[in-house]
Amino acid sequence: MRKQEWNEGLDHMDADLIEKYVEQKDKITQKGKPQSVWLRLGVIAACLALTVGVVMVVPMLREEDHLINPPAHEVPSVSTEDYLINPPAHEVPSVSTMVSGDKITGKQEIIYGNAASDDAGVAEMAAPGFEIRTVIEAEVVEVLPDSYTDVSSGIQFHVAKLKVVDQIRGEGFPAEIFLRYPFYNTTIFEGYERFILSLDQIGIENYMLVNDTQKRVDYFSNMFEVRVVSDLGYGSVIAFNDGKVDESFWKKANYLTSRIPDGSDWIKNLLDDPDENQYPASYNTTIAEVKSNIIALAEDADNWHVSHLPCDYVTTDDIFISDAAKELQTYLAPGEANVFAQTIHVGTDGTGATYTRIINGFKTDEIIVIDHSGEGGSGSVSRKGEAYTPDDLSRVPDIGEALENMELSQWQPPHIEILDGMHFKYARAEGVYRKVGGKVYGILRILWSYTYPEGMIGYVNDDCYYLYDENGNGSVVEREELKELLGDDPIILRFSYELYQ
Repeated sequence: MRKQEWNEGLDHMDADLIEKYVEQKDKITQKGKPQSVWLRLGVIAACLALTVGVVMVVPMLREEDHLINPPAHEVPSVSTEDYLINPPAHEVPSVSTMVSGDKITGKQEIIYGNAASDDAGVAEMAAPGFEIRTVIEAEVVEVLPDSYTDVSSGIQFHVAKLKVVDQIRGEGFPAEIFLRYPFYNTTIFEGYERFILSLDQIGIENYMLVNDTQKRVDYFSNMFEVRVVSDLGYGSVIAFNDGKVDESFWKKANYLTSRIPDGSDWIKNLLDDPDENQYPASYNTTIAEVKSNIIALAEDADNWHVSHLPCDYVTTDDIFISDAAKELQTYLAPGEANVFAQTIHVGTDGTGATYTRIINGFKTDEIIVIDHSGEGGSGSVSRKGEAYTPDDLSRVPDIGEALENMELSQWQPPHIEILDGMHFKYARAEGVYRKVGGKVYGILRILWSYTYPEGMIGYVNDDCYYLYDENGNGSVVEREELKELLGDDPIILRFSYELYQ
């Protein structure tokens, strides 16, 4: 905010209003003591009644206490319990300082209600088929008992260990790989002798998943996932028993996810007419016949199921090519307090990668991209966000504890009025870390979603933010106040509170 705008804003502020706000703030703001959300929002409602057109003044965040920003919208009366945050039966706790790649505390995301994200990462059934990219024949050695979360997408996965029997398309694969797969339970691969799978490689030596069961960060080498096109990935997994196609796998997969009322219809269409659907298998097709069909389909220039991207096994030598990239290899290596999530980009010009720093299982704004798409594919390096020093990592608040203690069922949206006919959809809480001006902050975002009143189509959304400083002190902050601190940041949502007249 420019100095002139600041002064003009002060000229329009009501002196009695400021005095009342300061008086109320002094009663609730005590350094080192957590404050409950309902009390802080009550202070906002009591002291903010600015008229339309008044310039809003955003108080600067101080290390000692974070002032709650006067919102630019009407906040309902505290007495209207239907749609204000009710006094929760808990307080969001002050958090301890802990950074480790070996152990994490608390949940990384909480969802209450029927969230739209239940289907995250899953495309609708449109044109099922076998996407021919990296194709292997494999045995499932073990399905790991723990569940895992990808911090980039928030999607939960199981992980299976596979023995590579044959490389049908692509070269250089190790004898053992890991497969991450969503929506299937741990028994999905049981009862089958062999599989043919079309895969994407998503990790090399340090692909990271949050182990939800053991509360730690786990690294996997040679991590792949089923190639998902438009059929939930089922068509890209072919199971065999006695050397022939076993269609029970697809029926089991469909039943587990309950995505398709009659799970046999879509795969039945493929098996009934594999030539028309460019599918490599039919009923009772042998392994040798399926492999031969895949090779033939891959050579068909008109087959739109064939990917023309490189399909050989990717190694670190394919990413760390340039001197600038090689210099970062040690910095990006995993350690107890040095954890980066890795995403590989395979393109026609070469293989690049994006590395995102993770603290306690939460994303930060430190992102390093190695790009080979430029001229010559030399491996240019770009960085986003401030780098975290060892001193920074020793001072971050542990927002995992705070998030795990949130009971979203007891919270109500602070900015919107719940009208008759509107139905609760879900509430969601998640966290990130940000480094600004040499200080590290933990931020929790709470999002609510309601349907429009009956007879109308659409959703009404609301949000709330909780900001923690390096001492573990937390304060509710309004969206505009957080924007003053972070600028244009993905954690700050864009929807309007005034979605209905």
